[in-house]
Amino acid sequence: MAEKKENFLSAFSNGAYSGLMIGVKNIIPNLIFAYAIMELLNITHLMDYVEIIFRPIMMLFGLPGVAAPSLLMGFLTTSGGLGIVTNLVTNGLLDAKQVAMLLVGNLCLGASIQYIGRVLTVSGIRTKFYPVLMIINVINAFVGMAIMRIIL
Repeated sequence: MAEKKENFLSAFSNGAYSGLMIGVKNIIPNLIFAYAIMELLNITHLMDYVEIIFRPIMMLFGLPGVAAPSLLMGFLTTSGGLGIVTNLVTNGLLDAKQVAMLLVGNLCLGASIQYIGRVLTVSGIRTKFYPVLMIINVINAFVGMAIMRIIL
């Protein structure tokens, strides 16, 4: 029996609805969570300690130590990492060049932990290779941020 072909308008509407649901169910909660964590760190003054601990590493890229949580969260969820960048910009802690570097870093990290379950386990890659794949993402992020620092 022949399947009924969906017209362009229906296909577009269904695709737009699916995209909206991904945003509502996945992306927005991650952004809110990341923003809330940053506010909690600021209110409790724990961000002062984060700044001190991560300053030496982040200075290599021309970033303040407070930018480190963005990359740590980006390892878990890209949208969460970018939510932290948003919080830092809102609080006047990052300039446009630093945002560009963190954008590259977060995209290179690409929610690595989430993809262990979504891609690696489904594709049958042996677990002994997971750390290597995660390290490659971290190296890509640092190289990408270093290139951005040179370009900008």
